[in-house]
Amino acid sequence: MISIVRKWERGDDLEKEKLIKEIETAFKNVKLDNGIGIFEAEELDACSSDKKIEKARKKDRSWWKDWHHIEDKHLAYYSSPMCFMDSQGIKWALPAYMIYALNHYEDGAFSVDTTIYTIERGALGYDKKNTYTLEQKKVIAKFLQYMLFVGEDWVDTYFTKMALDKEWKKYL
Repeated sequence: MISIVRKWERGDDLEKEKLIKEIETAFKNVKLDNGIGIFEAEELDACSSDKKIEKARKKDRSWWKDWHHIEDKHLAYYSSPMCFMDSQGIKWALPAYMIYALNHYEDGAFSVDTTIYTIERGALGYDKKNTYTLEQKKVIAKFLQYMLFVGEDWVDTYFTKMALDKEWKKYL
């Protein structure tokens, strides 16, 4: 496995920026549509009332027209909403979380590992629908490969390697 990831030099910002551009390109047209967003997922996690869940659903759609608008402070604070999202919600939020992880893996933010755990489980929501394009699957695999190499001191590399071996390595 190590031979696969040796193409990157530790701390190579050019490679990181290239990977970020690939993520942005692969997921550029992904919309939340009727999927479960970050605020709604948090209310589902809290077992909130239907009224609060609906209010959070509307907030997701008014705050973020697309995933590019999700600020890092929200990605850091809401570290585990993907556990409560459907497949469309995860597909919408995953690129923002992957880019956040690339930029902040050394900070020890829990959002970095929960992104990897989500991918290790197939990056599917509770409805288990796989709607990723081949381009998206390839960039997810590259993300894992990159994190495995650069994040050994900060990232749960056990689950990163498991995700690659179990599902994503075939897309490299």
